[in-house]
Amino acid sequence: MRFKRTLMFVANRLWLILLLYGLSLLMGAYCFSVLESRSLADGLWWAAVTSLTIGYGDITPLTPLGRIAGIAFGHFWIFVVIPMIVANIIIHLVEDKHLFSDEEQRELMQRLKRIEQQLAEGDAGEQGG
Repeated sequence: MRFKRTLMFVANRLWLILLLYGLSLLMGAYCFSVLESRSLADGLWWAAVTSLTIGYGDITPLTPLGRIAGIAFGHFWIFVVIPMIVANIIIHLVEDKHLFSDEEQRELMQRLKRIEQQLAEGDAGEQGG
């Protein structure tokens, strides 16, 4: 349940999604460059092409560890980052017609206070009478 709350927290904040986006690109680029003995620029190119699921094939992992890292990176993007981006877009585009406006909420709170006051007065009248 905590994991779901964390995902919802991140998915509702575009700046966190963008931070996750940038950090995962840099981490993927770094891992690729170290595991494949390539430049960081090559790693960044590979991470960008892989994360966008373009896959030009001009730079590919050749070592077993590089391929495992590539599989993990690709799955992370497909199952975590991209759904969060889509969820954020949907959250901001879909309007819930059942939500109360701020004005409606204030009116309901005032009504509840009046009802509670009337109930309290009724209880006091019954106890005193």
